[in-house]
Amino acid sequence: SRHQIHCTMTEVKILMVGPKSSGKSSLSNFLADAVQNCETPSMAPTKPTVGTRILEFDRSVRKGTGSVNVSVELWDVSGDRAYEAAWPAIMHGAMGVIYVYDAGNAGEEKDLDQWHRWFGMTLGFKDSQCLIMGHRKSLEASSSRKGVPKSLAQVHFVSTTLEENHDLIKEEFDRFLVHVESAAHEMRQKEEQSVFD
Repeated sequence: SRHQIHCTMTEVKILMVGPKSSGKSSLSNFLADAVQNCETPSMAPTKPTVGTRILEFDRSVRKGTGSVNVSVELWDVSGDRAYEAAWPAIMHGAMGVIYVYDAGNAGEEKDLDQWHRWFGMTLGFKDSQCLIMGHRKSLEASSSRKGVPKSLAQVHFVSTTLEENHDLIKEEFDRFLVHVESAAHEMRQKEEQSVFD
């Protein structure tokens, strides 16, 4: 007899937010493997995002002793406050948020507190459902947790660059994805349980 292996796919919606021109679209494209025919991801052209862009992709991530398949909807949200009226609709159903700031733009990390209030806190996320990417557009820029607001002290911080060590970005994203997938799984279990209560 043949055994069928049921491969469940957890669907998660993740928002990528932060100031304008901080590198959100470049990072989103890279994570979703949406950069075609480009040997250097940092050289892939981007233009300002109008409202939001949705990138869909699947990842298989290690969880415990096994692995879990995750279908990701990554929402690359414009940093332009002109689209703020659309944020409640954009936030609907989100299970994680990635805050991106340009590490080469001195002081930009201080804005993260406001972005956290607008998104992570509004959605009631745990620190594990949030990730900070201090993005370096060039290797000359330095990125550290030093200027990150105290309200985000427990949120995992990653220094990113598309100039080198790209695999590190995907490894860190996969670690984050495990936390987001767990939160999504917990939420679905509570929803299913409420049907029986």
